[in-house]
Amino acid sequence: MDGEPSAANDDAWSATVAAAVLRRGSLVHTASLILTGAALFFGAATRPEMVWLIAASLVVVLGVVEFWLAARVALDADLFDTLAARQTDLAGFDRAMRRLGLMPSAKAGRPLDARIRGAFRLLTLQALIFGLQLVVLVVFVLWA
Repeated sequence: MDGEPSAANDDAWSATVAAAVLRRGSLVHTASLILTGAALFFGAATRPEMVWLIAASLVVVLGVVEFWLAARVALDADLFDTLAARQTDLAGFDRAMRRLGLMPSAKAGRPLDARIRGAFRLLTLQALIFGLQLVVLVVFVLWA
């Protein structure tokens, strides 16, 4: 019937909103890059004491983890945008992902909501890793 919302339309909107939320991961990533760069510069270049080298190393290692998570979150944002444009053709998406070796067969066939929750968990983990970077730096600044 005309005027009635369809499940496919709702799923397309869910994918669109999820993509928009996931793109906020780029803000976290930018902050992490700045923090990582500052830790390298101030920790290693200007204060070569062992405590600062340890702090800078920890922040950089966490920065690498955050970088990987940021890449995954950005990929998911792009994929959700594409799913929304294709009226959430999850079966076709699963076939393509499996054919490319990017999805294990066990994950195929999941509903869109489960996929969105999984992507949001990655975004949350990305933010937590950035928070951990910040905590490490603050602890070492206060301790040293």
